[in-house]
Amino acid sequence: MFTNRTGIREANERTVLSVIVNDGPLSRANLSEKIGLNKASVSAIVKKLIEQKLIKEVGIGESTLQGGRKPIMLELNKAAGFAISVDLGYDYIDTMIHYLDGTIRNRKLLPFRTIEKTTITADLVTIIQEITTKLPKSPFGIVGMTIAIHGIVHNNQIIFTPAYDFTDFPLVEELAANFDYPIFIENEANLLALSEHAKNSAYHNLVCISIHAGVGAGIITNDTLYTGENGLSGEIGHMIVQANGNPCTCGGKGCLETYSSEKVILDTYRELTDNQEAIIPDLYRAYAANDAIATKLISNMMDYLSIAVHNVITLYNPKVIAIHSEISRLIPDFPEKLRTQLPHLTAQNIEIKKASLGEEAILFGAAVVTISNFLEVPKFELK
Repeated sequence: MFTNRTGIREANERTVLSVIVNDGPLSRANLSEKIGLNKASVSAIVKKLIEQKLIKEVGIGESTLQGGRKPIMLELNKAAGFAISVDLGYDYIDTMIHYLDGTIRNRKLLPFRTIEKTTITADLVTIIQEITTKLPKSPFGIVGMTIAIHGIVHNNQIIFTPAYDFTDFPLVEELAANFDYPIFIENEANLLALSEHAKNSAYHNLVCISIHAGVGAGIITNDTLYTGENGLSGEIGHMIVQANGNPCTCGGKGCLETYSSEKVILDTYRELTDNQEAIIPDLYRAYAANDAIATKLISNMMDYLSIAVHNVITLYNPKVIAIHSEISRLIPDFPEKLRTQLPHLTAQNIEIKKASLGEEAILFGAAVVTISNFLEVPKFELK
């Protein structure tokens, strides 16, 4: 685990900063009341955080019913540094720069890219240099970067990637030779789950399903990301949904992602329509027009996906299942169509929805990782 440039914070300091980050603006008296620390201790910690330029005074609040001097309010100094997020898809590179509260400074999407081990380091270095070159000066500069990998990640190392040839590729080490800030990598479905949890802190148990070149699940149990013994947890794309079915890159047969991934659905649509230039919106428009080919493909996708959703619910019993894919964003009633295919036992008391942060959800999850590690706060919420 990387530490930030101010050193390891002591417990009370982390608590004060966490409350300001998630609940600010707050006065010193508010902080003292929320945390249970005496006002002198809170004032000393606040003074230190202001000197470090991590928080700032932002104006005057309302006085209490008893009257007295109006309090000075405190909030995170979001412009004290910047976080970089990268989503490394099977045929695209999506990048975003965030302020320290997670809000967007700028985004750059590079679609239809060839993603290869031999060129990716140079490509990312060039892209990152381009998007950061005009950043204003700030006390902490770039505080870190998190990269979403569509595959299995464990201990900041790539273990397996079905969509591109990165298995056992030391991407972090290669990039670290070019940048002087912490670099994290994480499975894209895990980042999706972190973004959903940071946006909806009342969801203590949730599963996010990411459908792109493959199908993966990010799992939050009791407010904690669950990754299993070696990072394999959530790889529902390799759940067998058809005995002796389609061959999969994992070596198995009948895996979910060979029936329900966007790549498989789009490739099949292109083949059946003899239109190699078709993209997901073309498939959706055909589906919306009741085209027989598109309707059958989407129906089959949902049939197999409903099996996986049922299994996920019986295994983890989450409060919420959030779906993230281009197809699900385009089809208005996608979650409800899934729900209607579930047995009564698993359909009750479960919310099935689209990911709260839409197309950019994975990038926001990457920001949660970077900013949480920099600030060293136990909890980080996206407003």
